[in-house]
Amino acid sequence: MTDSPLTPSERANFQVFRGVAAEMRAAAATARIDQEGLRMVRGYVETEGDEQRIRNLCIPVRRTYLKKDPINFLRILNLARSKGPPEIQKRAAALEVRYAPLVQELGSTSILNDRKVTHAEMFEAWIDAIVFYDVAEKRNHYAAMVDEMGKAVEGIALHLAERMAELVLELDDLTADLLGKPRGQMSSSGEES
Repeated sequence: MTDSPLTPSERANFQVFRGVAAEMRAAAATARIDQEGLRMVRGYVETEGDEQRIRNLCIPVRRTYLKKDPINFLRILNLARSKGPPEIQKRAAALEVRYAPLVQELGSTSILNDRKVTHAEMFEAWIDAIVFYDVAEKRNHYAAMVDEMGKAVEGIALHLAERMAELVLELDDLTADLLGKPRGQMSSSGEES
């Protein structure tokens, strides 16, 4: 249980986060791109395959990535650290250290077809196109990026999404321990199973 009592709002944020993590956990099993669907082109990984199998993973990944969302990864991590006992605080600090390389990678740049682009720009365009597949504006921005820079954009973005998902699931285990609940047992509706 927590050292500091949780407010109803904080408890609700943890429950929503755990529900989103449950969706991510379920989607992760079917989202893995098998190695036959990956190929190297000009030093970058390109993916082949159906976007549908990764859409269900991308929806919760996007939600935990968005800085303004109440269940943003760092917001939940910092809340767990501030409300948890020393053991949770230590684990939260270690998880933040493992999150730092992902932040660095999002800030890094690649030059694709003579255009310098940040990995965050590629990731955000790709994930918006995947999640909002029926919104032309979101798809068109990503399609234009692929037309200009190639399918390497997808390989980079998919790699970042999978790394984000792994860290979110680890944070879900940490929040379960903080709340004294079973790990990985939250339904996607936010109810304990």
